[in-house]
Amino acid sequence: MSDDNSVGFVAVYDSVEAAVADLEALDGLRQDQLVGKYDAAVIDQENGKPHIVKRVDHPRINVLPEVIGKGALPSGQLKDAAKGLAPGEAALVFVGEPTVEKAFENAVKSANTLAKQDFDSAADDLADALLKAAQPS
Repeated sequence: MSDDNSVGFVAVYDSVEAAVADLEALDGLRQDQLVGKYDAAVIDQENGKPHIVKRVDHPRINVLPEVIGKGALPSGQLKDAAKGLAPGEAALVFVGEPTVEKAFENAVKSANTLAKQDFDSAADDLADALLKAAQPS
């Protein structure tokens, strides 16, 4: 992945199952070599507490070194972002190479809301920014 250009998406769902299904669809595209490097996580609230349901990091990459260390979306940011979800909602947070944009949009079929945000390696609070972008106007 380029050190100075990545693309981020967040998709909000009515259920964890729908978010995980779309995450698995993205992984299938990666296995078919249609999607390059990416980090992603499904988040929700479990008993009123932020929860990371599932995470993937293919391959382990360095998307935003000063924000997320060695490539994985930071747990703290993901949990902070999950606090913004309504009860029963889940979100898929995705960061990847710009080349994955079309594949992401083709794979994510069940989301109620979809937002995209371009950012560079100096971006802060990625997960929070993506969830804010997905909020209805």
